[in-house]
Amino acid sequence: MTSGTPKGAKARLHRSDWVLAGFRALVAGGPEAIRVEPIARELNATKGSFYWHFKDLNDLRGAMLAAWEELATTEITAPIRRSGLSPRDQVMLLADRVSDIPEVEAGGLAVEPAVRDWGRTDPQARAVLERVDAQRLADLCAFLGAAGLARGRASEGAVRFYSAVIGLEALRMTAGIEMQAPLRAVAEAILGATE
Repeated sequence: MTSGTPKGAKARLHRSDWVLAGFRALVAGGPEAIRVEPIARELNATKGSFYWHFKDLNDLRGAMLAAWEELATTEITAPIRRSGLSPRDQVMLLADRVSDIPEVEAGGLAVEPAVRDWGRTDPQARAVLERVDAQRLADLCAFLGAAGLARGRASEGAVRFYSAVIGLEALRMTAGIEMQAPLRAVAEAILGATE
């Protein structure tokens, strides 16, 4: 049995296809590259297809930011919380998960730096970035607190861990540094206070 799109016919695009293409445009050319016509060309689609899914360019940008906010927070932490692992092992799993390379179809390694750059010039992107940073720090503090760190130490540890993530992400892009082992070492050092 065969299925799928008939040969020569265009596959129907979904809203998520446009969002992913928007991220690729952002990574390739910054926020000013998020434009309907070039993205439509990349997708081999019409502007009409774009307007079927989005009312305007700001709608696409908002959808991109909402998707990134979800992927950068809840999509990482929720499975860890449901894992059934000990709190200490959850922190180590978090180190592993944030070391994963983002999907190439969404811009790969350069997605987060591109969103951070976007947040420097766009108030909507800045607000999302601030929420993501605050949520990540709160989540880290909660994971470290559950693993036995007192509130103040958990808060300090969250800043250390998150600073290491941001620095290692930058080094991964520029120097090819693998994140997992150094980030696990940072997590172990932070958790050492609970032993």
